[in-house]
Amino acid sequence: MAVCVHQLWLVELLQPQLLDTCEQVVLGSTSVLCATVRLVQSSSLLDQLVHFLLRSDAAQPLLRRCDHISDQISMVSLCLVEELLQKPHRDVLDVLVLSFLHTQSYLSPPASAQEERQTESGEDSEDPEDDPFFSDSLTFSDSPHPPPPPPPGPQTADDVINSFLCLVPVQVRSSQLLQEGGYETYVHDAHTLVTECQALSLSWDWPLTPPPLSLSSGKDSASFFEGHLLKVLFDRLGRLLEQPYELNLQLTAVLSRLSAFSHPLLHEYLLNPYIHLSQSSRSLFSVLIRVMGELMQRIQQVSNLNERLLNTRRALLGLPHDPGLDHLTLLKGVIVLEEFCKELAAIAFVKLPHSSLAPP
Repeated sequence: MAVCVHQLWLVELLQPQLLDTCEQVVLGSTSVLCATVRLVQSSSLLDQLVHFLLRSDAAQPLLRRCDHISDQISMVSLCLVEELLQKPHRDVLDVLVLSFLHTQSYLSPPASAQEERQTESGEDSEDPEDDPFFSDSLTFSDSPHPPPPPPPGPQTADDVINSFLCLVPVQVRSSQLLQEGGYETYVHDAHTLVTECQALSLSWDWPLTPPPLSLSSGKDSASFFEGHLLKVLFDRLGRLLEQPYELNLQLTAVLSRLSAFSHPLLHEYLLNPYIHLSQSSRSLFSVLIRVMGELMQRIQQVSNLNERLLNTRRALLGLPHDPGLDHLTLLKGVIVLEEFCKELAAIAFVKLPHSSLAPP
């Protein structure tokens, strides 16, 4: 029966609709597929769905549409990814993410990492433009609390948590203006999410720690590719300040779920701020740093910043607020960014007792 569903419905009926050039047809067929993944219970039918979604002609277009020109199509495509990540099927993470991380080519080899640490404090340090954390538009000169440099030696839970929390400059933090809590308010939900992800992966025999980093681990870094899924997620995250609020919520929900899984490579790549990235590689933390640099430039154009952030936050909470449309997308993006960093800090807080974040 499951094979018949695969051939007669998925391949012959649904696939042509998913590959159609009409946006309405694509939107409708992707929504149907998303609902199907959400509702499926049969393991044999799930096998067929996962095979179709990961290995058919429709697989790459579906992933690329997470970064589609149509926000609606991007939303439903991200929803489909989130539904997939909630299914008890090992191939989902293996094919979408882990197969691209297993060589650890995103890391500088030990010798290079040591050289980078020496040049950070030496007179001959390279131009920041050469560092994968930085770009032409990045400056924290206006921030009283820039992200701290990696401290020497193994990092504690507090180091990692504070690294995410300190990403958000003090002058754009607005949660305290409504007396909302810090990252602690996310710990309960983070615990639930991490527990769900651990339950899914319990039978997948994942290693407990990443493999030791060898001298050859970063030699192919020039060709490192994070995979189609992480690429579209990081690209989208880089444009968080100019995207619709609802789309940003869906995007950060997918990234949070990925961060909650216990595989050591996922944990290292997404939740360790202190890894030394190879040239041309990026991580979740490095993308967030770039977004913060762009944020510091954009807020210069916003007058009465604190008042407008407070007003926007009240509007999002359904509280009485003064109407205003100026810079609304930017202000909502700043709020999503602050909350996302707190959520990542909470996930790290929950996971750290069970994992190591010692730098390579």
